[in-house]
Amino acid sequence: MSKIHKKVRQIKSVERYFLISIGIILMVAAFYFFLIPANIVAGGVTGLGLVVNKFTGFSISLFVFITNMVLLFMGLFLLGKKIFFRSIYGSLLFPATLFIFEEFVPLLKMENDFVLATIFGGALIGLGFGLVIRYGGTSGGTDIPMKILHKRLKLPLSISIYLIDGVIIFSGVIAYYGDYGIESGLYAILAMFISGKIADIVIVGNSTKKAVQIITTKRDEIKEAIFETISRGVTEMDILGGYTKEHKTMLVTVITSNEYYYIRNIIARIDPEAFVYVTPATEIQGDFSVREDD
Repeated sequence: MSKIHKKVRQIKSVERYFLISIGIILMVAAFYFFLIPANIVAGGVTGLGLVVNKFTGFSISLFVFITNMVLLFMGLFLLGKKIFFRSIYGSLLFPATLFIFEEFVPLLKMENDFVLATIFGGALIGLGFGLVIRYGGTSGGTDIPMKILHKRLKLPLSISIYLIDGVIIFSGVIAYYGDYGIESGLYAILAMFISGKIADIVIVGNSTKKAVQIITTKRDEIKEAIFETISRGVTEMDILGGYTKEHKTMLVTVITSNEYYYIRNIIARIDPEAFVYVTPATEIQGDFSVREDD
């Protein structure tokens, strides 16, 4: 048996801003190389900039910069200094990076390849946005009006996201309807879905580990069987049944998906009356004992 001891590590400021910067660069790359050439308006200020560029030829990076500054000061007055200062870095870096790309980096030819543009554009946005959020940053832009709707109108953040990005995607459908019909809008929704899934994985992980909670009257037998069979640590808590008023013990352990079979058989053999529920363990910090063949 071996033991992995993953300590909780404090992230230094330099590391934090470096990874936030990488995340924003990846987001810019997603728009510049994939979504903008394919005319896919996948939400956000950059998507709105693509619509404005379609009708006026106005620079997308300059539009993003101006809009971000307006939204930034809206955030200052409506959300407070904390959100303002937290949003400055991303609000400036995003349009600056986009401007550099526009000036010095050639576009890819993605006009007629919606599938590749959607998959790679959505994945890069999700990867970049996930890094930004994971390390406590913000890319600015529509993050601010989403928070304003949430704070002032008490709308859930999920509804605020759907509302704002939905309006932007709809404006994209109108702008490019003569060229693509509603096709570009459908691909934009798909790109948002992909980016959301990838961002979730980056932020909370895609671990196959599960947290198992076992409420039982036979704590010692089950605990010893877990130690002997799969060598996992177990935490125990005394609990009281809300209806039965019966004193029991809750055992909590973290396992891999492959070990659920062993846990299930242990419980069925020792205490088939036990109450068991299993939840995803998205991030593990601290001691986590494992078998040698893990």
